[in-house]
Amino acid sequence: MNDSEAIRRLIALYGPLLDGGRLEEWGQLFHPDAVFAVWTERYEGREAIVKGIGGMQPEAHISHLALTPIIDFEGEDAARAWTDFSVCIQQGETTSVANTGRYHDRLRRADGRWRFAERVVVMPGATPPDGVPLPPGF
Repeated sequence: MNDSEAIRRLIALYGPLLDGGRLEEWGQLFHPDAVFAVWTERYEGREAIVKGIGGMQPEAHISHLALTPIIDFEGEDAARAWTDFSVCIQQGETTSVANTGRYHDRLRRADGRWRFAERVVVMPGATPPDGVPLPPGF
């Protein structure tokens, strides 16, 4: 598997593992010192991310759906990715879109495996925080 495919696989595994409550496996997608920022919350370190983000998951069935990421490499073991997403929630027989946004990811390879080093969630209409680059243009 080439690096682009490995990164797409990492991004694709995020939703099914989180939605399935497989938090131990989901946590392995992050570097031990990773950062995750969403809304006004910021979690530093794998344990804090698993506890904080894993603890946000509702009782209802949800599905994180990721679109095709834009990936830019920043050397042999570092990359950036931007992925638009939606979160669907099922309540009874009704499924609706609960949220949409964009993941701004910084990725690092260590021990031959790509992981999230930083994941910043930016909601529609919001400006990314300082230091979080916009997706590249054409």
